Amino acid sequence: MDQVEEIKGKTDIVELIQEYVPLKRAGRNYKGLCPFHGEKTPSFMVNPELQIFKCFGCGEGGDAYSFLQRIEGMEFGEALRNLADRVGVKLVSYRPSQQEELKDTLLQTNYLAGEYYHYVLTKHNLGIQAREYLKDRGVTNEAIEIFKLGFAPEGWDFLLSYLSGKKGFKEEDIERAGLAIKSQSDKETKKQSYYDRFRNRIMFPLNNPRGQTVGFSGRVMPGADEKAGGKYVNTPETEIYHKSGILYGYDLARSAIKAENTSVLVEGQMDVIGSWQAGVPNSVGVGGTALTDRQIELLKRVGETVIMALDADQAGDAAARKGIEAAGKTGLIVKVVDIRKGRKYKDPGEWATDDPDGWKEAVKKAVVVYDFYLDSAVSRHGLDVVGKTRIGRELFPNPKK
Repeated sequence: MDQVEEIKGKTDIVELIQEYVPLKRAGRNYKGLCPFHGEKTPSFMVNPELQIFKCFGCGEGGDAYSFLQRIEGMEFGEALRNLADRVGVKLVSYRPSQQEELKDTLLQTNYLAGEYYHYVLTKHNLGIQAREYLKDRGVTNEAIEIFKLGFAPEGWDFLLSYLSGKKGFKEEDIERAGLAIKSQSDKETKKQSYYDRFRNRIMFPLNNPRGQTVGFSGRVMPGADEKAGGKYVNTPETEIYHKSGILYGYDLARSAIKAENTSVLVEGQMDVIGSWQAGVPNSVGVGGTALTDRQIELLKRVGETVIMALDADQAGDAAARKGIEAAGKTGLIVKVVDIRKGRKYKDPGEWATDDPDGWKEAVKKAVVVYDFYLDSAVSRHGLDVVGKTRIGRELFPNPKK
């Protein structure tokens, strides 16, 4: 028996899948709601004897390896290593593919970049102003450690010099990881040069659901020229970073979401950190107004209810509404915290930092999303004839004829 079969034979597929999907015994099988498509009646079956799963709704099926590959976006080698560690088998014969080796390189590059940024923020003189800024924003030292916040110093090659000079990574791999930008090649030597993508920015590591750093979001320091690069700069799409599949803080909030059966969805990194500090550890950041299908899948995997923090502008935002409706169609219960009730606070992070008890109470009193839509539309349009017409168009944009 080769190691692939040995590891699969030692893996309890029911136990593995139950970490993602609640299962109930149904004769010789187990059944539950499929994690790969929205459904309200269970059609997802797991057979412990054959060590396979099958959804009779969408057709997905396979063994423990294919389940991890599908639900976590792993390559086969990643799934193999994951299960080998799980059952205590030491791999001796598996050779990763070229694609797997590349992904490992990019993950290691991002990990070391995160360690570098965190060291600069917390230990180096170059991070003093950034530390003061975070302190002024109410970010605690504990939060800095938990979320591994960092600082990218102002300069063109601080990170490049560290990764290529001290750690031996190729500059083209650093660029491929989204950490460097390729500049114009020297006309005489034809040599390609690179420079750091992130400079003079507070750094927020962006992790995949397994807690691996796959990218970064960098906020420019106050007083810097935001027009030169934007208030926030994010890692571009890479082989390991796909914005549509990331929820900020998800890896940290996962167990709390499961315990509460509820996730609290805010927009940005500072919102997540503020909410976490206020005692709402099941908070995650969507990174924009519109929920993607992949983000909805991640939320549904760990809880039945999503509480969203929306303001009046977002309530009328078509992209935000589309994401909310998509979440509802999967069976998720969607509720809303009305940011307007925070009055003087412009976002959840500010509210949670300045009035943590008020924020926690607002989360507890979240209302069903459609009640929020109606209240918000009335507050913006009024109840005169014109206002009612606008409300109707907003809430029922495509009435059936």
